[in-house]
Amino acid sequence: MRIHRTVMPAAIAGAFVAMPVAAETLYGTLTGPGGPRAALQLTCDRAVARAVADAAGSYRITVAGRGRCHLLVGNMAAPGELVFVYDEPTRYDYEVHAVGGVARIERR
Repeated sequence: MRIHRTVMPAAIAGAFVAMPVAAETLYGTLTGPGGPRAALQLTCDRAVARAVADAAGSYRITVAGRGRCHLLVGNMAAPGELVFVYDEPTRYDYEVHAVGGVARIERR
């Protein structure tokens, strides 16, 4: 009986430790004068991820969350653009404009 009492709690604890945290990906291209090398921030609930677009404006950002999220590009004001992040990588392409010195994005 003692074997079962010590093995069972360890097996249950091991099951919880081995469960991975979901990490979902948003990717796409930022075009326009503010797109290449733009800083990005993706927020899903309390999970926050940051990335920088490459010289061509391509980006890929992965966050530990899914569902309704907010994307900030450059110096955009919070909360940013509402995006939906799913189990599969999700593509969002944007045109980046500067209006009054503040970045604005328009989905293409």
